[in-house]
This record gives sequence, C-alpha cells and structure tokens, in this order.
Amino acid sequence: MGRYISSSGSPLTTYRETATAITAQANDRIVCTTGGFTVTLPASPLVNDTVQIIDATGVFGSNNVTVGRNGNEIQNIAEDLTLNINNTAVTLVFTGATYGWLIVR
Repeated sequence: MGRYISSSGSPLTTYRETATAITAQANDRIVCTTGGFTVTLPASPLVNDTVQIIDATGVFGSNNVTVGRNGNEIQNIAEDLTLNINNTAVTLVFTGATYGWLIVR
C-alpha cells in the first residue's frame, strides 16, 4: 500500500512543526510557524512519497520559505522552489527521477 497508508488503513503522515530549517522525511506534514528558512526534500524518495508544507501563521509573503530540491527536480525543473504566498499549503508528490516532485495543490 506504499508508505502513505499502512496495511491497517491508518495514515502514516508525520506532523512536524518548525520555525527553523528542516529536512523533510517521506510523508511529512511540516507546519511552519515562521518563514525565512529552507525545507529540504528527502534525498532518496520513493515514487508516491509526499511532503506537505503549510504556512500556519501567514508569513511566507514577507519571509519566504525555500524548498530545497536535494538533487531531484521540482515541477520538472532543476531549481529550488520559493514559497512566497501567505497562508499557503503545498503538497508535493515524488513521481520518479524523470519529473521529480510535482505540486498537487
């Protein structure tokens, strides 16, 4: 069933709250309480791994968060992603080495 849902049907998402730089793990839900730092994506993701990044306090517009690609593409581009819209919630899904991480919302 992959790493997102266990065989018993329970979610495997890990909630992590942060105000500083962090390296995401597969299926993390990272709730940012400040901005101005980097969330680094996993180095060796598997297809269907998911990372969600949430601006809980509405500061990304003035204190951008950088999503570090960690060697894989984001949206089929070899560049880091800048989150700069207040109250954003972005979910990235790893699709494989060809296209990398894709934003699903």
